[in-house]
Amino acid sequence: MSSHFSCVGFPVDDMDAYWALARRAAVEGTRLPVQDGSALVRWAPQNQHPLTLPSPAGRGERVGPEIWAQVSETGEVIGATPFFSTGAAHALAVTGIGEDPEEALDGWIDGWLEPAEPDEPYSGAFPLRVSLLDFALVRSRITAFPTTRRVEIAALTHEAELYENETAYRTAPGDTYRLPLDSFASTAHAGIDDAGDFAEATALAGGRIAQARLLINPVSEVPYWWMQVSLRNATLHAFADRETLGKEPQAGNILWASFWLVGRMV
Repeated sequence: MSSHFSCVGFPVDDMDAYWALARRAAVEGTRLPVQDGSALVRWAPQNQHPLTLPSPAGRGERVGPEIWAQVSETGEVIGATPFFSTGAAHALAVTGIGEDPEEALDGWIDGWLEPAEPDEPYSGAFPLRVSLLDFALVRSRITAFPTTRRVEIAALTHEAELYENETAYRTAPGDTYRLPLDSFASTAHAGIDDAGDFAEATALAGGRIAQARLLINPVSEVPYWWMQVSLRNATLHAFADRETLGKEPQAGNILWASFWLVGRMV
């Protein structure tokens, strides 16, 4: 089981390390005031050498790992969330929005990814729930549904299995449930968990790796994997630590994984 932070090269092994990282992000990042007097702080430490990943527009964008700290009205650091800015935003037909019942500044959006028709949200590739880093900043802007927004999404890997090719994926032994190839199943929409009134922004996916690259976190110098995963009518940017993957991913491999989906509106 992977830490969300280790997915992008921030080793957080205990709560002391978590709070140390959260406080550092709050001090060194860019402050984004929230209307109630609290704040989000976006810490995007730059690589010594600018990093580029392929973008849908066919040009490189400056990208990298980030930590988003949360600061209360009294100035207390109350949380932190990892992210990776890919420079590639998805069209998302937003169909719902909600607050996290346990965290005041956290929330999520539901929607359909990459709708084929602007006026038909359900023409998207599949439904998903995304935990929004900037929920406290954008909540008041989303007042009607459906509405199409641009959202940058990072899939942070919980668990994963790599298969050499499609045949190996389809014929693998064992009792583990595997989705049909190129499929995506959102926890909030597919009833994967008995989630009751609240479901996390998590999902299962089984897709083909189009590209993979070992990246180095500019702060910790810890390596981690970026993978561009091809799904039905969509591409996912996934991140994982080396321990979770177990071996080196290659283009053409099949990735089965569970993810936490975190994003921001752009």
